[in-house]
Amino acid sequence: MGWSNFIIIPSLNIAIGVSRDLHDLADYEEKAFDYLTSEEFDDGIDIENRKLKDLTVRDLTTLFTAYDNTNSLKGLDYNKLLLVWLKSRGISYEIKPEYDIDKEKLEKEGYKIIWR
Repeated sequence: MGWSNFIIIPSLNIAIGVSRDLHDLADYEEKAFDYLTSEEFDDGIDIENRKLKDLTVRDLTTLFTAYDNTNSLKGLDYNKLLLVWLKSRGISYEIKPEYDIDKEKLEKEGYKIIWR
């Protein structure tokens, strides 16, 4: 069985086992999430009720940028979504390999360990 990484969340006293290939969010992933959850994106293009000839260059640019950012997140797994949630709430965490943590010490310190 292969080794795992753990997301250590000190403020919640939780250590969560995740796949070994999970690292922090990539810069493009953070930018895509920031854009897709920003007020700039929430401009409200009513694409269903508009005719193609009524779309402006700005509308098309907004749609293309949204598609491009959404497409860059394709294949994102639930572990990375957890990182997005933590970052969006300002909750600090660190990702450590299984062999770099002392599970018994964490349990003695009151951490709940969630195995994958």
